[in-house]
Amino acid sequence: MSGSPLLRAAGLLAIAGGVANAVADYMLQGGPQPGPGVNTYAQLAVAPYDQVFLGSIIGNAAIPLWLLGFWPVYVGLAPAGRKLALPPVLLLAYAFSMFPGYHGSYALYAAGFQAQAAAPAELAGTLATMVDRMHAYHAAVLNLITIGAPIGSLWFAAVVLFRKTLYPRWAALLSPILVPLTQPLAEMLPGPYGAYIRPAWGTTIFTLFFLLTTLVTWNVSPGRDGEPPERD
Repeated sequence: MSGSPLLRAAGLLAIAGGVANAVADYMLQGGPQPGPGVNTYAQLAVAPYDQVFLGSIIGNAAIPLWLLGFWPVYVGLAPAGRKLALPPVLLLAYAFSMFPGYHGSYALYAAGFQAQAAAPAELAGTLATMVDRMHAYHAAVLNLITIGAPIGSLWFAAVVLFRKTLYPRWAALLSPILVPLTQPLAEMLPGPYGAYIRPAWGTTIFTLFFLLTTLVTWNVSPGRDGEPPERD
């Protein structure tokens, strides 16, 4: 045998979801911006709304494909045993399942910011309140994500470092927690490099995570009844 076609397909679809979402990340700010210090929130007020809307929809359609990638992640961790391999996968998958709500809200932000700019003065207070409430929703979803994602990431890293898995030990450095730890560095990059790299920084790391997972499980057949997976 040459590995599981379904397992490979799950990994490839997760990678494809990452590539599509990276494109969507740039669309949210109206395309790649060559200037330094580009902030997506600031760009929402001036980016073409149709492009932001399409970027939000593409992201919402692409991000659920990441959930398929957690099957190969589990298979990669499975030699450590189900009790150690399953919790980080469930925590990360739960956190990632909330990303579409977070990503999609950028279209609402853009609509609010652009309505503020075009509205008469008497509506300024109402629109400011609306935008504040959108921000509260956006922040609340992010807070929910940050509950499970760091714990799942650290658990993943610990299993890779201290137990037998299909991953190389250095894969612990590529866990999803790398995103919040390195995002400030991406934001400090000078223009034009920072403006090109920053928008899809997190998506790029997630995509590399699923790419590595797909590679280490490529020639693996998932085990049955909780047994460790077999290499073909």
